[in-house]
Amino acid sequence: MALEPVVLQLKWTHQFQFAGYYAALEKGYYREAGLDVQLMANGQDGRSVSPVEEVVSGRAHYGISNSGLVKNFMDGQPVVVLAAILQHSAVTWLVLERSGIQTLHDLSSRRLMTALPVNESYELLAPFRAEGVAVEQLNLIPTTHDLRDLLAGKVDAFDAYVSNEPYLLEQMGIPYRLIHPRSYGIDFYGDVLFTSRQELDAHPERVRAFREATLKGWHYALAHVDEMVDLIRQRYAPHKSRDHLLFEAQALIKLIQPDFVALGHINPGRWARIAEIEQGNGQPVALSQLAGFIYQESPPSDGRFWLMTGVFTLVALGLLSIIGWIVKINRRLRQEVAARKAAEWQLRRLSRTDHLTGQHNRRAFFQVFCREFARFRRHPHPLALLMLDIDHFKRVNDRHGHPVGDLVLVEFGRRLKGQLRRIDELGRIGGEEFAILLTDTTQQEAALKAEQLRKVIANTPFVVGRQSLSLHITTSIGVVSANSADKSPKQLLARADDALYQAKAQGRNRCVTAP
Repeated sequence: MALEPVVLQLKWTHQFQFAGYYAALEKGYYREAGLDVQLMANGQDGRSVSPVEEVVSGRAHYGISNSGLVKNFMDGQPVVVLAAILQHSAVTWLVLERSGIQTLHDLSSRRLMTALPVNESYELLAPFRAEGVAVEQLNLIPTTHDLRDLLAGKVDAFDAYVSNEPYLLEQMGIPYRLIHPRSYGIDFYGDVLFTSRQELDAHPERVRAFREATLKGWHYALAHVDEMVDLIRQRYAPHKSRDHLLFEAQALIKLIQPDFVALGHINPGRWARIAEIEQGNGQPVALSQLAGFIYQESPPSDGRFWLMTGVFTLVALGLLSIIGWIVKINRRLRQEVAARKAAEWQLRRLSRTDHLTGQHNRRAFFQVFCREFARFRRHPHPLALLMLDIDHFKRVNDRHGHPVGDLVLVEFGRRLKGQLRRIDELGRIGGEEFAILLTDTTQQEAALKAEQLRKVIANTPFVVGRQSLSLHITTSIGVVSANSADKSPKQLLARADDALYQAKAQGRNRCVTAP
């Protein structure tokens, strides 16, 4: 049978970002599905097209875009998402370290180069709304996709992919900083495969076959990274170095998360939240409003479905009589296995959790700390460490007894945890000493967070014990930010301890930031 020709509009130029599609094409998965797929690159010679416009117009059958698709759908465009390849978006603001730009707020009055119209850049613009900055007030410049504009000072911030431009700057030895939307609570999907409602209604079997072959290609690509890098250099992007493609692969794998999430996974509730953010009016979006937006595979329409259903029903009835007695025999075994697994899980949890406060214990905290510090050494990014100590804690134990002291520790940890992001790490290091690791956080932001935590502790009395004792508790905090001079986690920790010592020496109930 002749293969059906279909066109896939890529989001950008050829690179590892589209490795799954190359694998599906080169390994014959599309051909096995009866499809002759043409991959259309984007952004060649500085010229780019909108994948949404190409698919909706019919010039392409499938496309790759970002989470702005849900806004396109809410605005009446007939798009249908098939799979989210990146569970976390790769788009970020890229600034040069010499610019002095530290936070999102520093960008509000700067020249920002990004994709326009704004539907193409929602994940980069949404954090401004979340921080109370009107997008209409931003100085947005249409992107040229040319990093030289940033290096020449024509713009102050560049719409970048974590898998691409950072590598280029590292090769040139130019220090940079990434300002991630996730640091401000904006966590969108990335590289979303989609089609049009016209394509789905007219060719449901073709859509199903294309989606299945694509995901099969991605499974192969992620399991054979070196092979795919060689293929991309040979067939698609000979201008890219092997190191560049490997850097891109590792960065994207962290965002795809194939070890934790099924490839292409889509969460309707998460799409509703993204739609709410993109609407920008504070109104919640019900799942019913997204009916037709998320692909739902329908059964074959040529009678095979009912034939297959009948066959499976007969087989199932036969098997029921066989497995009935197996269920009785294995029930006790399953219960024992479940009990053992529960006990093992509890032991693992206890090995990482402080028995009193329920926070990370010293061992677990330093495992995370060392891992994040190693990542900082490989790819420099803002990383801050807070060391906290409860002031005059010995007096609490001496005057009211250790049970009351334990309750203070529990409440202290609870208050700290309530002020942190999910990506922050809190641990009880020992006694009345705690530590907090703040990723993607500058020294200035860390100092502000430390002062916020100090006030949360000091401004509200601790009411504990059966007698409802009201205790005024304060804390001293040392704040440090990782820099190139820190060669090991111990050096950063030592600087944080010194800052904490200074805070206590200066009278306690204060924050000291180390240089």
